[in-house]
Amino acid sequence: MAEQPILDVQEGIWIDKRWLQQAGLGERLQIAIVQGEIRILAAPEAQKLSDSAESVWTEEATETFCSLWRDAEPGKLHNASENHDLYLYGKGT
Repeated sequence: MAEQPILDVQEGIWIDKRWLQQAGLGERLQIAIVQGEIRILAAPEAQKLSDSAESVWTEEATETFCSLWRDAEPGKLHNASENHDLYLYGKGT
């Protein structure tokens, strides 16, 4: 019989990777939410970008993106790489 643990939700639910592997779901997941249940499904294979989506990264777009870090003022975010979650999500690791 399949393992059916009962969980008390506090701040979220952690799903053991071996359960996902036992179900044959793979590394990419898709969540379907309907009244009374949440389904975890294998995500469809990534589709190739259309030609129009690939052309979005023009030389001008690339230059603009790179200027965000090149022209940034140093010292505005203390230890930005170490405090990544804090700055993005408002909580430390």
